[in-house]
Amino acid sequence: MTRKLLIALCWFPLTLCLLTINLSLLISLTNKAHANQPLTQLPPLKIAATSYGTEQVLGATVTAGDARALLLMRFLKLHQSPLLEYADYILDRAQYYGIDYRLVPAIAMCESNVGKRMPSKDSHNAWGISVETGEISGAKFPNWLYAIDWVSRYLKEKYFARGITDLVDIGAIYAPPSVANGNSWANCVGQFMEEIQ
Repeated sequence: MTRKLLIALCWFPLTLCLLTINLSLLISLTNKAHANQPLTQLPPLKIAATSYGTEQVLGATVTAGDARALLLMRFLKLHQSPLLEYADYILDRAQYYGIDYRLVPAIAMCESNVGKRMPSKDSHNAWGISVETGEISGAKFPNWLYAIDWVSRYLKEKYFARGITDLVDIGAIYAPPSVANGNSWANCVGQFMEEIQ
């Protein structure tokens, strides 16, 4: 009986000592790994929940960046877009050109119901490019890959590279008549960007 009591009495101080040693090692290793970032400035926890059930995952950290492909695919599938099979390419081009991945599909939604209502089906022009010049059918692209790259590059070079990043400012150039209608183009694009998110 005395032996069991002695073991029980030694167990708690020994456990506390080992726990303290492990925590101090963990803190020192963390500080070495993040020498420029103090331990008190940890990034905030971000959780992205989609209809695919990620909200039911407990104890895991899911950042919004992890879910971009699923969010975009869900949006395109919900609207039965011909761009659905190009969701990964839209993400790739957005990352390459440094623009928000939601911008290209949101503009396509406002201009052509994400590619379902274009002047001609073979135009691959879901973004209303050159329609404002008076051309009834607008610009024609040879395929969706070319069109997605062209529009992403256009947005980068014409707007973002020049510091024009606010949707209202972009809309004033992209769709000038919308300004007189209470910035309807910017409101539309912003609404669908929120829906994707």
